[in-house]
Amino acid sequence: MNETVGGDKTLFQEDGAPDAIQPNAVAAFRGLLRITLKTQLAARRLPLLLFLICSIPLLVWFTIQDGRSEPFFHWTIDFYLLLLLPLYCLSVCGALIRDDLQADTLGFLTTRPLTRGKLFVMKFICQILLLELLALGSGSLVLAAGLMRSIPDLLAFAPAFLTAQFLGVFAFGALSALLGLFTQRYMVLGIIYGFVVEFGIGRIPTNVNNLAISRHLRTILGNNESIRDMYHWTSEGTLFSVLTVSAAALAFLMIGAVLFTLKEYHHSDDMQK
Repeated sequence: MNETVGGDKTLFQEDGAPDAIQPNAVAAFRGLLRITLKTQLAARRLPLLLFLICSIPLLVWFTIQDGRSEPFFHWTIDFYLLLLLPLYCLSVCGALIRDDLQADTLGFLTTRPLTRGKLFVMKFICQILLLELLALGSGSLVLAAGLMRSIPDLLAFAPAFLTAQFLGVFAFGALSALLGLFTQRYMVLGIIYGFVVEFGIGRIPTNVNNLAISRHLRTILGNNESIRDMYHWTSEGTLFSVLTVSAAALAFLMIGAVLFTLKEYHHSDDMQK
């Protein structure tokens, strides 16, 4: 029996026994990714996921006549990209830590060999990767439905649309994860934010509208000629908008990591179901 304290083997580890597994960030990330996929793609969730992915493409297919660009873009941009997608990000990413709080499993996760900040960031990355894949599938089906309905200029619209969708999911997801740390009523807080900032400040024709994520997504979409003609959105400052949305998402994530590191949660308040 090996009784070495300062060596590679643990105290009283038997000779010939396998070395203890040394925890590392990569192994932790793989574990969190497996948990995320198992939870979010559970059999009971699949019908809802399929409905969310297919609902807008089906609406496009059944409600739009061939060649009608205006209703197609209203469904795709106004309803799907700027309303439905942020709400879905809010419902999923807002629960990033709240689900563990309410299931009383957060204590188990925070005893792992990771700082709380790293745990928050890793959980977010796992969740946002899945969300981006689901959004890509849904967005691609929307574009496919538009092609089948002979919507003109659709191939030129696709790059701007998919770019705006990718950045929107990233930014709204990071913001939602941050809101979920503040209160268990993150849905209410997120909806209030949406009305005040995205639908209010974001539509003010001054530089203050730069505070709204949707304003920058509209700028990215404005690179398509059909969108410029229909909505009168300008593409001026596209690079600034891309960098601003990316920086905002990273800032939300960093603030969330710091808040999760410093804030303590208690059964009597934050862990209520």
